Amino acid sequence: MQSVEPKHQKSCLTMALAQYTSAVRNMEHTVMLPSLLRDVTLDEESAMADAKDLYECYLMLKSIRNTVESGLMPLDDWKTKSLHFTKETQNSEITDPEAIFYLHLKGLYSVLNNLTKKSQSLTKRYKDIIGLAN
Repeated sequence: MQSVEPKHQKSCLTMALAQYTSAVRNMEHTVMLPSLLRDVTLDEESAMADAKDLYECYLMLKSIRNTVESGLMPLDDWKTKSLHFTKETQNSEITDPEAIFYLHLKGLYSVLNNLTKKSQSLTKRYKDIIGLAN
């Protein structure tokens, strides 16, 4: 049986995951000395809620990539994030499972695209710091 290729591969979940993991791998290969990112302030493009500098942003992007690839989330992170998610969704009035699925799928695409851009931005900033021009 042949698999059917989706018409819009850019909106394919596996493509979005592949682009994100590829961007993080590129970031890891480029950033040879992550410690140079310490105390480098975040710009609007690379700002992340819990990161105070580019080094923390780098670690967070790697951690998310590891979770995406392995499917495993550290137990403490899972408990914290699932508790936060449960509190948010209790206030929601959406009861249709299909609508909930598409709502979360749209959010996942958005998050993956955002994280991909952040990985690419961090890679570019690191190249600027060490004097590598594109």
